[in-house]
Formats: sequence, C-alpha cells, structure tokens
Amino acid sequence: MYVTKSKVGGSWGLAIILLASSLQVTLYAQRAANLSPKVIAAISEPVLDLKDDDPPLVRLKKERFNAALNEAKARLDLYNRGLTRIPALIEVGERLFAAEADLYDEPEKKAEALQRQLDIYTDAENDLEKQVKNGFATQADLERLRYDRLSVQINLFKAKNPSAK
Repeated sequence: MYVTKSKVGGSWGLAIILLASSLQVTLYAQRAANLSPKVIAAISEPVLDLKDDDPPLVRLKKERFNAALNEAKARLDLYNRGLTRIPALIEVGERLFAAEADLYDEPEKKAEALQRQLDIYTDAENDLEKQVKNGFATQADLERLRYDRLSVQINLFKAKNPSAK
C-alpha cells in the first residue's frame, strides 16, 4: 500500500513539474512576441537574389548576407517558441547588419543602410529598456544592444564624415 501511494504521489509531482515547465515556456514565448516591429520587419526581408553575372566578391557578400538573414529568421522562430533568449538575437543582428553594410561600396548607400540599422537599434533599445524595467530582460542584454547601437552610430558618422577622426 505504501509503495502504491508513493508511485501515485511521484506521478502527480512529475505532472506538476511538467505543467509548470510548460507554463514557463508559454509565458516566455508570450513575452518573446514583444520585439520591436522594426526588428521583425528587418528579419522578414527577402533574401538577396544571386545573379550569374555577379562578380565573385559581390556574390560571396550576398551569400554571407543571405546566410545571416536565414539564421536571423531561424533564431526569431526559436525565440518566439521560447527556445532561445535575447542575446542570441542580438548576436545574429550584429552579423546580419555587418554583412548588410559590407554589401555597399558607395558611401551614400552604406550611409543609408547604417541609418536604417541605427533606427532599428534605437527602436529595439527603447523596447528592451521597457522589458528590463518589467523584469523580462536583463540589464546586460540592454548594455550589449546599446554597445551595438553606438557602434553603428560611429560607423554612420564615419561614413558621413570620411575626414573626421
């Protein structure tokens, strides 16, 4: 009789643990949906077309950008399902934006891409600040995103002012 109660109690304990862990993943997934619309839009862009007449270096840059974009889409899916966290999205964003900026040799086009990235980072930083205040993200994640925003801002300044030091 004691053995039977123990097994039933253990089953209920296991069921409660499973329910609690699934609830935690569900709550995390709900919080994950709070990403900035600009971030979602950037990740939702289509991949670049590879043309037969692309020079080899341009083709490689496009392939690298496409790989970063596809990874970003996959990481966003994992994030929305509660299977990854903010730092993974920040890291893939760094790679994606670096690959995008490297696509352009003309200073004007590079500056346009950097300005768009700066707008996205600023929006994402504002959103992440709110999440930190509500306890859904960490200050470390916010500082990492802030560092990336400032890096893009520096690169944009350099692109617009090539003679500035």
